[in-house]
Amino acid sequence: MVKIRKGLSDADMLKGFNENLTFENGIYAEEKVVKSKVKSKPSEKKELLLPAEAQERLNRFLLEISMECLQKNHGSCTWKVAREGDQIVIKPVPVAKK
Repeated sequence: MVKIRKGLSDADMLKGFNENLTFENGIYAEEKVVKSKVKSKPSEKKELLLPAEAQERLNRFLLEISMECLQKNHGSCTWKVAREGDQIVIKPVPVAKK
């Protein structure tokens, strides 16, 4: 339980409080949103040097092959990436079951 001292203004009582954006308070999204002071882990997004359309097609093909591996009772698979001349070859490799 947190005790609030007497004689504080509203701003003083809410000092350090940050409200998460939800559907209930989303109508105020146009207003300036104060970012949380708690540092979050930086996202480890790695850049792929492909146009967005090619990257989307690649992801779709990888998903299709993964689903085929699961359906053929091979279980999940990992990907082996190799360079053959001026081509990049991505092959599914079944994960060894322990």
